[in-house]
Amino acid sequence: MKKKIAALVVFAIVALVIFFVKRSNVKEAQSSIPAPASLSAAHVAAEGKVESLPGYEVEVGSEVEGKIADIFVEEGSLVKKGELLAQMENRDIRAKLREAEAGLSAAAAKLKEVSLGARDEEIKAADAELARAAAQDEFEKSSMDRFRELYKKGIISKEELDAKQMNSKTASASVRKAAENKTLLEKGPRPETVKFYADSVGQAEAGVEYYTRVIEKTSIKAPLSGKVVRKYLQKGEMVSKEVQPIILAVADTEKIRVNAEVDETDIGKVRVGDAVEVTCYAYPGKIFHGTVQEISDYAGIRKFKPNNPARNTDMKIVQVKVSLNEKTPLITGMTVDVKIKPVK
Repeated sequence: MKKKIAALVVFAIVALVIFFVKRSNVKEAQSSIPAPASLSAAHVAAEGKVESLPGYEVEVGSEVEGKIADIFVEEGSLVKKGELLAQMENRDIRAKLREAEAGLSAAAAKLKEVSLGARDEEIKAADAELARAAAQDEFEKSSMDRFRELYKKGIISKEELDAKQMNSKTASASVRKAAENKTLLEKGPRPETVKFYADSVGQAEAGVEYYTRVIEKTSIKAPLSGKVVRKYLQKGEMVSKEVQPIILAVADTEKIRVNAEVDETDIGKVRVGDAVEVTCYAYPGKIFHGTVQEISDYAGIRKFKPNNPARNTDMKIVQVKVSLNEKTPLITGMTVDVKIKPVK
């Protein structure tokens, strides 16, 4: 009996040894198999804000200072690129444009008149004037001899003779002037005269173009399709380059990313391509996924107030830009919590 009990004890001990040896071998085999790639349990926590991608949020202002005549949108309005958002007062500018257009019309008419030269009627009139002047000159010359004889006989005075001589000289001068005028009309305008009036037309055109462009600038249009996210001014308020040149801001709300502020002591753990989880108090229990897209190359002061009161707000931070992997309900300006999970 004692021998049977001893045999059973030995058998039990051997079975236990075999069991623990096999279990140890299984654990060693399992530990030798490489684990699949996964996110590390360790993560870098940070705060951030949702912002528009570069070029997808534009502050819209006016290059023309003055009063806003009307604003056609409100915050939250959906707009398309090129849509009229606001209109500046432009009555004075329009009056100047009309004045410039009238000046251009007059200058163009004068240039046309000068360029065409004299009409046949004008040349014929000049020829007739020359003939009249020549006839008068001939008369004055022929009667001059008679006046001299009268003066010698004492019939007329010296003053009357002098007056007659003056009339004769004036008649000769009229002939020369009429001849020159006819010659000028036949030759046409001088090149410098045409150039003068052409330059006048050019100056008038520049004035019209200038005021046309200024008027175009008084119509404030959407630079991109998106949503009006902020309004800085209202109808009737003044736009001033020194005080307030911006009227409103338009953003494509689907083109967003997260700007996270990572403590400078943690930035060595972060790499471009790391996975990111984004949470927000506005959507409790929801996790939005993203990827580290860009890491700033300088450290600066913190701009976002941390949700964790224990975080050192005096520590410098490095901005990390996070692209979102899917469409989210997040909107620009929202504060979010960020977990950056380096991939092993």
